[in-house]
Amino acid sequence: MMQKYFRPALGAILILSSSLALACDYPARPYIPEGETATKDDMLTAKNAVQDFLADVDEYLRCVEEEEQRAITAIPEEARDTADIQAREQALNRKFDAANEEKALVGEQFNKEVRAYNAKRQQTQE
Repeated sequence: MMQKYFRPALGAILILSSSLALACDYPARPYIPEGETATKDDMLTAKNAVQDFLADVDEYLRCVEEEEQRAITAIPEEARDTADIQAREQALNRKFDAANEEKALVGEQFNKEVRAYNAKRQQTQE
């Protein structure tokens, strides 16, 4: 009878402790100036910030994946439950999907402001 409750309790403890020990910090979204009012230096600074953000998100995802692998490895074989492992994989996939969607959104926003900046420059040169 005790075995019936021990495994789920141990799994829950390991899951909670691994998420508390997670050392992976999600990077802050970069500031992207409005292209219509930005200077060339503003846009170059934003470009560098966006590139750093994209690289930092990739590093965050590597960290999350490594932490998850360590957490699963730390669960004793006899306490591993296929449903729990699948749920953890689904949660990890959601983190990856959300982070990659955020990268795409930041890239789209930056590109939109670059187009506005270039349009403003072209108008002033005419």
